[in-house]
Amino acid sequence: MKKTIPEILILLYISSIGISCDGETQTRLTMESAAVGVAADVIRVGPGERFTTSSAAAAHVRDGDVVEIMPGLYSGDVVVWRQNNLLIRGIDKPHIEANGAHVEGKGTWLIKGENTIIQGIEFSGAAVPDGNGAAIRLEGTNLTLLDCYIHHNENGFLCGENASSQVVFENCEFAYNGVGDGYTHNMYIGPIGRFILKCSYVHHAIIGHNVKSRAKESYILYNRIMDEQSGNSSYALDVPNGGLIYVIGNSMQQGVNTDNSTMAPRGRHTLQMRFM
Repeated sequence: MKKTIPEILILLYISSIGISCDGETQTRLTMESAAVGVAADVIRVGPGERFTTSSAAAAHVRDGDVVEIMPGLYSGDVVVWRQNNLLIRGIDKPHIEANGAHVEGKGTWLIKGENTIIQGIEFSGAAVPDGNGAAIRLEGTNLTLLDCYIHHNENGFLCGENASSQVVFENCEFAYNGVGDGYTHNMYIGPIGRFILKCSYVHHAIIGHNVKSRAKESYILYNRIMDEQSGNSSYALDVPNGGLIYVIGNSMQQGVNTDNSTMAPRGRHTLQMRFM
C-alpha cells in the first residue's frame, strides 16, 4: 500500500526513537540527563548516607541534580518532586512501598517539575482516601520512566491535561494496579501531547485497562500487553480521545476472565490508528 507523506514522516519519527529493547535508549537518556548541568550534585539516599529517605533528600535537591537511591525497602517514603531536569535512579532496584502514606491525597511520588527521568525503581501500595492514588502522578511537564516496576497500587501511573508534555515508559513493568472499580488502571495518560510506551510488560490490571491514553499522539511499540491466564482487565488498550495512534510490534492478549471482550476500541476522533 502506498504511504502518504504524513505517514512516512510518522514512520521516520518512530525509527528515530529506536526499536531496540536492549536499553540503548535508557543509556542515552540517562547520560543526557546527567549532563544537564556540569555543576549538578549527586545526592545519595539510603542507609549510612546523609539522607536515609527520598523525602528527606527532596528539600535539598536542586534543578539538574542526580538522586541515587541505594538498594532496600523504603516504607512510607512519599515525596513531592518540584525540581526540574532531575535524574532519579535506583541502584539494584530499591523498593518504594507507600504503606498507607501519601502526598496531597494523590499518591506516592508526585512530580511537579519538568523533564524528570526515573530509572530502576520499584513502587507498590499507593492508596489515598478517594481511592484514586497513583504510584507516580505527574503534574509537571515531560517524564520518562526507565526499567521501573510498578505494581499493586490503586493506579500505577496517572497524569492530567498538559498539551506540552511528553511521557515515555521504556523497559518497565506495570502489574496488578487498580481497585476493581473500572476507573483505576495500570496507567492513565491524560490529554498530553505525546505518549510513548516501548518494550514494556503491562499485565493484570484489576478490572480497569492495561493501557489507557488520551494523548494527542500515542506510540505503543514492541510491548507485551497481557491478561495471561488469570487476569480480568477490561481493555488491553483504550484510546477514548482518539488522535494519532501507532500500535507496532506488540503481543496483546485477553484472558478468559476479561471484564470486557473488546481488546482495543477505536477512539471516536481517531486520526490514524495503525496496527503493525
